[in-house]
Amino acid sequence: MKRRLAALTMAAITMFSMIGCSSADTKESADGGSGEKIELTCWIRASSAENNQSITIDEFNESQDKIHVTAECYGDNYEEMLKLASNSGELPDLFDVAGLTTLSQYVDAGVVTPLDEYLSEEYKEEYNPSAFKKYLFDGKIYGIPSQTRFIRLYYNRDLFEKAGLDPDKGPATLEEMYDMAKKITEAGAGEFYGFGFPMKSSSTWERNIDLISILSGQTGPYAFDYTTGKFDFAKEKEVIEYFAKMYQDGLMMPGAESLDIEVIRANFIANKVGMYFDGNWMVNGYNNEIEGGDVTNWDTAIVPVFEGDERAKDYLMLDSGYSIAANSEHKEEAFEVMDYLIRNIVSAPTRKNPEVVCPAFSLIESVNEDVNGNEAVQDIKGVKGVTEDQTELSLFEVTPHSVLTLEGDDRDSVYPLLIINQDINIDEELQKLSDTYNAALDNAIEEGLLTEEQIKPAGFDYYTR
Repeated sequence: MKRRLAALTMAAITMFSMIGCSSADTKESADGGSGEKIELTCWIRASSAENNQSITIDEFNESQDKIHVTAECYGDNYEEMLKLASNSGELPDLFDVAGLTTLSQYVDAGVVTPLDEYLSEEYKEEYNPSAFKKYLFDGKIYGIPSQTRFIRLYYNRDLFEKAGLDPDKGPATLEEMYDMAKKITEAGAGEFYGFGFPMKSSSTWERNIDLISILSGQTGPYAFDYTTGKFDFAKEKEVIEYFAKMYQDGLMMPGAESLDIEVIRANFIANKVGMYFDGNWMVNGYNNEIEGGDVTNWDTAIVPVFEGDERAKDYLMLDSGYSIAANSEHKEEAFEVMDYLIRNIVSAPTRKNPEVVCPAFSLIESVNEDVNGNEAVQDIKGVKGVTEDQTELSLFEVTPHSVLTLEGDDRDSVYPLLIINQDINIDEELQKLSDTYNAALDNAIEEGLLTEEQIKPAGFDYYTR
């Protein structure tokens, strides 16, 4: 039986290797047979061989004669392959950490190398400070994120004009956004609507309710208050009631309770939705990937807060980046490749194909300045809003909700009801949620999944974090 299991594992590895992609043709050695170049392997999550990472690796290979990197792509099988390689002690020199359930399990297994010896203070000063918090475990850095993820308001310029609004200006406050949504809906007369709110997508509550609460300095994600170390869903009441009023007043695209984000996106580019919240990555999606996205007349703006509220730090999400395997024999060279990838992941594809132009969302401000200052980037749709205030982005180092086991209703099932049903006692429901999440939080602390220091950082401030 053991022999058969081993054979099956090897067969799986062989099969997945065959469907992987390589950044270069197979060679006896990287320099045509001399064997002088150091050979490294980098694993990538992407499904297609033609992706930004493999293009950047090809450029790296051509830029110098010391190192040759082979990129291998595994798509949907990526994490399974990574686990197999980890268990056998044969991880690639460098690997993509995008979308991993958690990097910590690999760190705990001792198969990832800490990067601290390569990170001088001068080097770290180039980055947004959040870059070295995402993959920090027990005081050591085990990975570096490559791209930022954050939310912006997307709006349809043509629908703004039809409603008598200035298409060069997004809403300055949430009150103004409501008024704009009302004017757009009235101008549409059933043909188009002011706001898209995809309640079927669980990410909606983080992208809309949580985001405004964060920007207003009230809570973190899932209504967690880092100043008290407790969940406090009552602090999101005003934002919930804001969107509930928008729903009740008919300003949202009809059927919001059954719509997901993809439906909203399709209706946005079909000129049926005036405004909605979405990720910075959709600027590239609409301009270069989604059919019709480059035709529709749209733009972006920063997400507003209520009038009179002081704007806090913006919500930065990080789930990309790279780590180096502990079994790599060439860690210093692997770090050199990692650094090149992080700095050139946007610009290298454009150098290969000038028709593909994208803004940079790097944690290195100088990279953002170089790429986003380019005239071609300045001319693409939606660039102004997504490149504004990038220096205000900040990561929450610990998100307690992500490790909880709840006994009761979760936020994603309760919030839709609070939007669509005015007969529900919102105060009671928010208190129930707080009780449910705080009970699970207490259990997580008892189990050692979280510490008091993590959930209530000394001197925490939403405006300076």
